[in-house]
Amino acid sequence: MKTNTIVICLFALVMLANSAFAQNRADSTYIDASVETYTPNFDKVSSKFEQFLEQNSVSIEKKTKDYYEIKYTLVMTKAQFSELKAKLDEWKCQTIKLSETTRYIQPNKNTKKSQINELLAKIREYNESLGTADSESRIEHLQDLISDAKSEIREYENDIRLLDSKNGTVVLDITLMREPTTPNASMKVRFVNMPGFEYSIFMPENPTEGVSADYYHGYMLKYLFTRGKSYITVGAFKANEVPQNDTLMYSDIFNFSFGQDFYSRHLGRGARKFLNLYSGYNIGYMAFSGKDSSLKTVYVSPSIGIELFKNNFMLLDTKMSYILPFSDNLHLRGFQFAAALNFVF
Repeated sequence: MKTNTIVICLFALVMLANSAFAQNRADSTYIDASVETYTPNFDKVSSKFEQFLEQNSVSIEKKTKDYYEIKYTLVMTKAQFSELKAKLDEWKCQTIKLSETTRYIQPNKNTKKSQINELLAKIREYNESLGTADSESRIEHLQDLISDAKSEIREYENDIRLLDSKNGTVVLDITLMREPTTPNASMKVRFVNMPGFEYSIFMPENPTEGVSADYYHGYMLKYLFTRGKSYITVGAFKANEVPQNDTLMYSDIFNFSFGQDFYSRHLGRGARKFLNLYSGYNIGYMAFSGKDSSLKTVYVSPSIGIELFKNNFMLLDTKMSYILPFSDNLHLRGFQFAAALNFVF
């Protein structure tokens, strides 16, 4: 009875193998793509990104998320991939890495076929040698061979299904990141071209006759050249009032500086359009001059400010700094209040 059952199983196994081999496909291809992109509107864009995936029924193979970035592994059509790249441009995302490689995928048909055929041949040979007086152990061994052959055939079918599922698709690894406040090893500096101007008031902490006036006001050209953000300023201050008989008081100040501003990770990293708080510093050069006096010095200046409004085309912000000159620090140190407007050029 057991021998008859084994013969039936062997016949079914041969039919299953023939069915699997009949599923042979030509070598198939898919596009292996990788994208890294960042945006100053991370929370808003990540929501739109999720909505795009849902509306287009994109298959999400893997997803990891933290405060700074979201990583996806997606399977989509070529048309969906093209549409997604257009959406990233529409959402003003800055792409820092994009690669597309055509991959060939095929199950190892020859090796797998050979393994299955060898098992089938061994099963046939073993089955033909069985007699009615054969031990239970020989029959159990034959059943184990049949089980192994079934497993090989199922694995072959799974390879075929994998080929069919990826054929003609795009497998995309995409990382969506917040805009950096400082450069790091994995993210290149993003340069911008944003000229503008700044109006400033400088108020020495200890205005003194023969040295400094009560306050100075002036205009600066401010050039913003990286996101995150780095800039240079150049301009001049003029004293509000200088007594006629005080020829030593500095009436004019020429100023040149380099500065950087940084967003707080706890306050959204500058992602909002309104009221982004930041801190920063300036390192600069000042040349003071009066009727009968002059002084040249470098200075450092810590600052804190608020971006009143910004979008992809302009930035309006205001800040307060404390200027610390290296020469005549007692009489020339003081507060600077500034408002600046920059445009994308």
